[in-house]
Parts: sequence; C-alpha cells; structure tokens
Amino acid sequence: AVKEDLSASSMMRILITGGTGTVGTAIIREYQAEHDFAVISRNEAQHAAFRQEFPDVQCFLGSIENISQLLAAYQKFRPEVVVHAAAVKHIDLAEKNPSQACRVNVLGSLNVIEASHRCGVQTTIGISTDKACNASVYGYTKFLMERAFLEANSYTIRFACCRFGNVAKSSGSVIPKWQLMAAKGEPLQVTDPTRCRLMISQPDAARLVMRAIREA
Repeated sequence: AVKEDLSASSMMRILITGGTGTVGTAIIREYQAEHDFAVISRNEAQHAAFRQEFPDVQCFLGSIENISQLLAAYQKFRPEVVVHAAAVKHIDLAEKNPSQACRVNVLGSLNVIEASHRCGVQTTIGISTDKACNASVYGYTKFLMERAFLEANSYTIRFACCRFGNVAKSSGSVIPKWQLMAAKGEPLQVTDPTRCRLMISQPDAARLVMRAIREA
C-alpha cells in the first residue's frame, strides 16, 4: 500500500480520542479551519461544553476501553489520522486506582492500535508525558503505551508518540491553582523551592502533535 502524503496543504480527517479534553480542544482550536475533526470521549459533561465551542465537530460518546464503541467511531468517521489523547492523567488518582489506570492507559491504547490496524488508518499519534520515565503508576502506563505504539509501527501504517510536559491551564495544572491563590492574596504553594516544572502552552502542544503527524 502506498501511503498518501499528509502534507501541510492537504485537508486531513482527524479523530481524537479523549478529544473533549485540553489537548484535543487545543488541536481543534488551532487547526479547525484546515482539517476535518471528530472526537470520541466518555465524559458527557465535557461533550456538552465542547459542542458549544465546536458545533461542527462530530462527537462520539464512548470509551477506548470498549473496542466496539471505538470501532464504531472509526467506521463512521473513517479517519486518515488518529490522535490518541484519552487517558487517566492525574498521578494521585492513578496511584489509588492502578487497575483502572491500566485498563484505560494500557488496554485502551491496545484497542486504539487494533482499531487503527483494522480500519487502515495511515497515522496514529499517541500522547505521552515526561512522567513516562518516572516510577509512578501513571508513568509506567504511559511508558507501556509508548512501547506498544513503537511495536505497532510499520512502513505502511505509522504509529508515533509525543511526550509532553505539563500543558498550561490543563485539568489538574498548577497554574489555575496558583491564580486562585493569588486572587485571594495567599502565598503560592510549591512542592519544593528547588524543583523545576516543564511547562508547554496549549498552542505549542497542538503544533507538536501536528508536526508529529506530518513527520511520522
């Protein structure tokens, strides 16, 4: 099979798992005039808010844990590209609920790989994290997602990953917490005065994903 050129000038059909979250909305906000998007997410409340901003984007209510729901979205939208952003992302929740973190971040990612293979998707990009090299449940699950994507990669069907730092103002980001503290006149709390945080803006996150799509 000859892979079609996903150049900067060609309109792509892009399905985003967990697409109603911060990364998905950042990508769509940045590129909605250039590409055709659809999202699949299990969070009904986020779907309602998402549709207010993006009424023309096709939405599928479903979970990556359910291969049937995932395949239904693939078959209806017929994407050329899939961006896999769905995950259990909060470190503390993953530590307290490791089995569910594994179901979503590992088994759900294997479902995405299977769906992309079965539906002949040209390029699938997994959203990972700098925490993939840390000793935490969240980090371990993301590391396994990365390894599974690299194993699935071939010359005809491409799989690649992006590692992010902390996306500014995302769910669970420290920035909204600091803004609230500042508004109350409270001192800003930090984990450790010597600790550094790697921050990436939402537009930069969107551009990194699009670069990965074009270079995969």
